[in-house]
Amino acid sequence: MDSDTTIDQHHLRDVSLAELELPKVLQRVASYCVTESAAEAVASLLPEKNLRALQLDLDAIQEIKDVLLADDDLPLESLSDTHHEFKKLNIEGAFLQPSELLRIKDVLFTSRRVEAFVAKHDQAEALHEITSHLYVNRLLEKHIHDTVDEHGAIKDTASRELGNIRRNIINTSSRLRGRLQKMLKRVSEESLSQDEYITQREGRFVLPMKAENKRSIPGIIHGVSQSGQTVFVEPAETYELNNELSLLYSEERREIERILRVLTEELRADRVKVQATQQVLQHCDTLRARALYAVKIGGIQPRILPDSGEIELVNVKHPLLLEKSDSDVVPLSIRFDDEKLGHLISGPNAGGKTVALKCIGLSVAMALSGVFPSGMLITPFKDVYTSIGDHQSIENDLSTFSSQIARLRDVLQWAGPDSLVLVDEICSGTDPQEGAALSVGVMESLLTRKAGFVVTTHQSALKSYGLTREGISNASMEFDSEKLHPTYRFLEGVPGNSYAFYLAENMGVSSTVMAVAREYLGDSHQSLEESIEIIQRHRQNIEQELSDARKAQRKAEQAQKQYEEKFSSFRIKYKELMRVAREEAAAIVDDANKLVEKTIREVREDKRAPGEIKKEFDAKRQNLHKKAAAQKKVVKREAVELQAGDAVVLEGFNTVGEILSLDEGGKHAVVEFDSVKFRTETAKLQKSQKSVNKSKRRSQEDFVIGDANSRMDVRGQFPQDAELQVENRIAESLMSNVHELTVVHGKGTGALRKAIHSMLRQHPAVDSFRDGELSEGGSGVTIVTLQ
Repeated sequence: MDSDTTIDQHHLRDVSLAELELPKVLQRVASYCVTESAAEAVASLLPEKNLRALQLDLDAIQEIKDVLLADDDLPLESLSDTHHEFKKLNIEGAFLQPSELLRIKDVLFTSRRVEAFVAKHDQAEALHEITSHLYVNRLLEKHIHDTVDEHGAIKDTASRELGNIRRNIINTSSRLRGRLQKMLKRVSEESLSQDEYITQREGRFVLPMKAENKRSIPGIIHGVSQSGQTVFVEPAETYELNNELSLLYSEERREIERILRVLTEELRADRVKVQATQQVLQHCDTLRARALYAVKIGGIQPRILPDSGEIELVNVKHPLLLEKSDSDVVPLSIRFDDEKLGHLISGPNAGGKTVALKCIGLSVAMALSGVFPSGMLITPFKDVYTSIGDHQSIENDLSTFSSQIARLRDVLQWAGPDSLVLVDEICSGTDPQEGAALSVGVMESLLTRKAGFVVTTHQSALKSYGLTREGISNASMEFDSEKLHPTYRFLEGVPGNSYAFYLAENMGVSSTVMAVAREYLGDSHQSLEESIEIIQRHRQNIEQELSDARKAQRKAEQAQKQYEEKFSSFRIKYKELMRVAREEAAAIVDDANKLVEKTIREVREDKRAPGEIKKEFDAKRQNLHKKAAAQKKVVKREAVELQAGDAVVLEGFNTVGEILSLDEGGKHAVVEFDSVKFRTETAKLQKSQKSVNKSKRRSQEDFVIGDANSRMDVRGQFPQDAELQVENRIAESLMSNVHELTVVHGKGTGALRKAIHSMLRQHPAVDSFRDGELSEGGSGVTIVTLQ
């Protein structure tokens, strides 16, 4: 390219997206498509500026993602590409072949299934809107089904006439074969034939005769074998039957063509609706592929705010790096607003500056193209322009520096408030002072245009510029100066050292060389580098303290919440208990009054002997005393809140034990009596004033008696909910002395199985796990062995 020639905006956008590797990401997404046409549509996605269309797609992707995480799926597996078929339908007089009709049937069948699926998921509003124009034609679908079998052959039942023709073909063929078999037997006995079988040539049944015996029977020769030793002869006495069979085959072909023409005309009458349905289903295929990719990389739906000038990325990761190892990819967070339009990233070589630069631009480009980035993202519509990599060209006489300047010239031509500009190693291929001055000029121009930008550099002069210039924030990629390797953490607000001297010393450069280099560099630069390192160290300490404080705060908030829930539950139970106690006390008093009245009445009426009356009175009075005592005991026990470490007795026993732990609701506790641990309801425990005799504890290994179920079903749940349930069940199993757990998660897309397996790998109580055997449920079941 001539250095005096600028490029148009669309070309600049395309080369910028290529430098960000958006086409590579789209190829990964396209691999999840069912049809080739959908894959091509995904691969050609570009940043969108139609807010309604983009938001509708993003909402639909989130709805499909939720469905996938619930182990369900949009039924598109039978969808076929039909572009060729619809082109053929536009040709007057053309008719579709059976295999082409089958592909049309696939579209109609898929349309019917998708319509039913979306109707079942009535909360999926975006999907409802996108699929609202699906066309369902059960009659046409049935006609194709009744005509063409799954192998693409026309069925005998396609028409009555075709059925009759094919029966005549079978009968005629049978008669012809029978006659030829007799002839073959005769000529074989006379050693006139080459082989003992009947074959066909040019659609007619013939006998394989030896070349020297070709005139031994009258007939027509239809061909000779390659060796020349076999001649294929149609005997004269089978002319009529062969002719009759040929006519029947011709009639069959004409009838099949008639049937196909009738079906084609039936389809042609609805081709506009069916073609529109094909396009809707293709779009659904692209949405499903994007949802599957979002599940793969942990993508989060971006928020598109067209009236906002702010861009915010929180914990985003480069999607191509996630394919290698999710756990090793360090997330990045950054924000652009009116007060902070530009970011100047510095740091050592191979420290991750370019990856961070690409991650920022790629995440924005993905969001605007309708693909979920791996992390939270808020952005307005932006044109992303880049200058990343070496653009030198011998053919166009461009060096590394001149090629970057040419690109920066093109970027500045189009950059504005709706732009995000990303420049890697700005003006690095020339004199450092002149390069720094040019860099400042470029950044000042971008600030004037109110364009957001990210620039990477090693130049100390630019670090100082970033510290003093409003609208620009310094940033760096963290480097561990002790271990001498990058951590890839993005540090906002702190410039980074290049660590050239550290790395040189570590590589074995002599101390003499290093001393001369430091003396040549001067004290001012050394002081700047040391100051930056001190700032970074202080920031790390502050971040660690802040992290610890947040953990402590969350722990305190959780403890406070648990206390409030327990206290609230206690108050409710206490009020209910007092209400029941009052009712039962009133009933006891009422029974006592009735007893006294009955006794007085019987004494007055002198119906029974006084001794007998007194005996009955004493017995009933004793029963009332027992009821009152029991009620008092229940009130006393329920009114006392139990805690871990309390000495307790179990209902019906006198042995004193100790509470080891309580569940969150306070309904169950793990207790220890005489070195035996077990789980029981707290309602069966009463606080004891006696202390636990710990000398009686047995030295043998403790064991737990419990009621944990060793099988659980988490099908249809979101991965986060299922993981929490599995963790809780593992805890219950450990307390209940259960060492094997069966988790039923179903097969589906495998997302739920993958999430559970990932959690089990990190759980300290899990010894091992495996997929179930075929008899146990196969890959829809995971068998967990606990330690």
